[in-house]
Amino acid sequence: MTQHTPTTTDQGSLHVLVVDDNHDAADTLAEVLEIMGCRTATAYDGLEGVEKADELRPDAVVLDLGMPRLNGYEACQRIRAQPWGRGLRLVAVSGWGQQDDRRRSMEAGFDAHLVKPVAPEELLALLEKPRA
Repeated sequence: MTQHTPTTTDQGSLHVLVVDDNHDAADTLAEVLEIMGCRTATAYDGLEGVEKADELRPDAVVLDLGMPRLNGYEACQRIRAQPWGRGLRLVAVSGWGQQDDRRRSMEAGFDAHLVKPVAPEELLALLEKPRA
């Protein structure tokens, strides 16, 4: 099995997929990440997020947890089940921040769990950090 390593363009940018059923939140976070030098794509529910991750093979995926059709926990598990998703950086970004929510996100396969609103610099640092 090959370990996923971040891909870069000529500018060296990280490719990030942002998945959130709140279109404004997804689009805004994607725009902020682009300003910070990332290439981004968006999806607006968990199922679409899994499909886009499979299609695009980004370096990292930022997932909301409470989404229709497929929640963030399930989307993370489906991505992690794919050979291309095992080394991918996955970050939960949610309004849910209780200890149980954080435990469930780690069990699902997330690398980190951030509570909204998120400091863009903190998120970018997590996205750029190599997976252990």
